[in-house]
Amino acid sequence: MTKHTDNVYTSNKKSDDLPKDDKPLVPIAIPGDSRRALREFPAGVRQDLGYALYQLQLGQNPPDRKPVRTVGAGVYELREQDAEKWYRVLYVRKGGTIHVLHCFEKRTNAIEQKDIETARTRLKRVLEAKREEKRIAKQALRRR
Repeated sequence: MTKHTDNVYTSNKKSDDLPKDDKPLVPIAIPGDSRRALREFPAGVRQDLGYALYQLQLGQNPPDRKPVRTVGAGVYELREQDAEKWYRVLYVRKGGTIHVLHCFEKRTNAIEQKDIETARTRLKRVLEAKREEKRIAKQALRRR
């Protein structure tokens, strides 16, 4: 094998010296048709929103997020836009998981009532599932 250059591309001395953070990523749950809707967003929008979700997995807060109190406590939206539409991802953090409640596009400034209702319904399911998990865990502790 011949050496074509003196540059070593497999090592980045600066980043090699940084402390390694092997903390696992927070899982993301995407129910219903939200995954399909997210995949149908334009590539650039999808990439930006995907990076924002990755920041959430790392425990960081993306810069362009906003609370959506009309859906429920702790619900936030990630926002992105292109020349024609605005794109939104509504999510909540519960029980060590990021739950994507709803992904949609909109053309007006306000969130349509049907999108709020969809997100509320999914939030209700998430909260019910968490309550059920706690109930089962309590029963398991009592049996010991």
